[in-house]
Amino acid sequence: MNMVKTVGVITIGQTPRSDMIPAIRDFLPKDTKIIEKGVLDGRSELEILGFSPELGQTTLISRLNNGKSAVMAKEKILPIIQSLIDDLHQDNVSLIILACTGKFPLFRSNIPIIYPDYLLNHVVKGLFREGLMGVIVPLPEQAESIIHKWKDAGMTTIPETCSPYSFEETDMIKAIKQLDPYPIKAIVLDCMGYTEEMKMLAQSYTTKPVLLSRNIIYKTSAEIL
Repeated sequence: MNMVKTVGVITIGQTPRSDMIPAIRDFLPKDTKIIEKGVLDGRSELEILGFSPELGQTTLISRLNNGKSAVMAKEKILPIIQSLIDDLHQDNVSLIILACTGKFPLFRSNIPIIYPDYLLNHVVKGLFREGLMGVIVPLPEQAESIIHKWKDAGMTTIPETCSPYSFEETDMIKAIKQLDPYPIKAIVLDCMGYTEEMKMLAQSYTTKPVLLSRNIIYKTSAEIL
């Protein structure tokens, strides 16, 4: 008889992530317990504003529990993520999923951590090896860092934007139509906030494969539980 496993999910926004956790349950073994922790949990509007990116810092975006979104600098939240990882060590989790496709350094942990950026880059590279890729990200400010992130993985990318948090179908359609004329091998929805419904919409406007980041992360995570 298999023991029930516990998975820790760290979001860089606030919990509960009603837009994310139900979807991850579809991939994990039945009865898996999920413990959510958020970088912005319990923080005031003023505190959240204090995490805003400054010149030269990397912009990240995530969801607040009121359905709105918050923008923050990756560099400012690294110590908080480490603290949440430390907390999860007290909860006897079998696996920690960092629910953000941004590029992060390695954190201290005796528990396996899924780094979506690293995993996503290598899955895409395994599927397509090389060539031009289309990438959709939430914010225009993320375009430069996304190009560098994928370049580090040996891939050349063309970024377009569409926010999954203040989502408009017209924005996704526009982004896909901008990318479709290029000789790209696939389009990556490069944020954990994009949903299956958003992927289906995107796919209906292109013949290129559309890859949903969260599906790749969830499916692979389930393999080690």
